[in-house]
Amino acid sequence: MASKIENEAAFELVLDRLATGLSLEERVAANKAGADVFKQALHDATPRSDTVYTKGTVHLQDAIVEEIAPSGRVEVGFSAKSQRGYIARFQNDGWVATDRNGKRHKQVPGKHFWEQAEHTSKGRVQEAVKKSLKATLDRKVGR
Repeated sequence: MASKIENEAAFELVLDRLATGLSLEERVAANKAGADVFKQALHDATPRSDTVYTKGTVHLQDAIVEEIAPSGRVEVGFSAKSQRGYIARFQNDGWVATDRNGKRHKQVPGKHFWEQAEHTSKGRVQEAVKKSLKATLDRKVGR
């Protein structure tokens, strides 16, 4: 039975690096890796009209952005500047059609593209985050 740790200084250094946890940049990198995968899946699932917009109006697909929160969280959504988020919500969830007199007519079904993007990208998002975290830990351990 061994009573002594070989390379004790190197072992202590590895433990010290692991004990510091993840820095903000490392958390952002891991979250951004997953967000990029979801952003692409959302872009592919978002409906696109044939309308040619003028005066700076953009299609829903072109209004997808990601924002990095101070905590390191990365959020994917539609840009506030494009003012397309509310349209995306109607397209995704559906709405009740009303006329100018306020009379309700029918329920327009939603396309549920957001949920579809979440479902199709779930495993790939987790894999991208896992890969990024593994690379970070390997670097801290010194592999």
